[in-house]
Amino acid sequence: MTDPRGPAFPFRIDPRTGAPAWSGGADKIREDILILLGTRLGERPMLRDYGANVAALVHEPDDDVTADLLRRQAHEAVIRWERRAVVTRAQVDRDGDQLRLVLNYVLTDAPVTGQMIVPLA
Repeated sequence: MTDPRGPAFPFRIDPRTGAPAWSGGADKIREDILILLGTRLGERPMLRDYGANVAALVHEPDDDVTADLLRRQAHEAVIRWERRAVVTRAQVDRDGDQLRLVLNYVLTDAPVTGQMIVPLA
């Protein structure tokens, strides 16, 4: 597989060139996973099934059911939509009164591991 390249997320201007910043490789895949997890189901008109619907759980009770839903939705979304990464662990931790998704993954075409911590706020 070729090195993935695309516009950086979040959008920013490259101070050296004055043009939009680009990212590539493992950074781009990480950014794409963040976009996937932040996209609500139905949000993309031409791709209604894309996303993880994590944002819909913000106002749900802080209990084990919500934690399991968050973990499963994120894990299944990455399995379905991000073939360049394999989830090795998806877990939900409590930090005070806030749930946090901890997602560990390995890239499929390189021996690169990563971890994302996504707060549900």
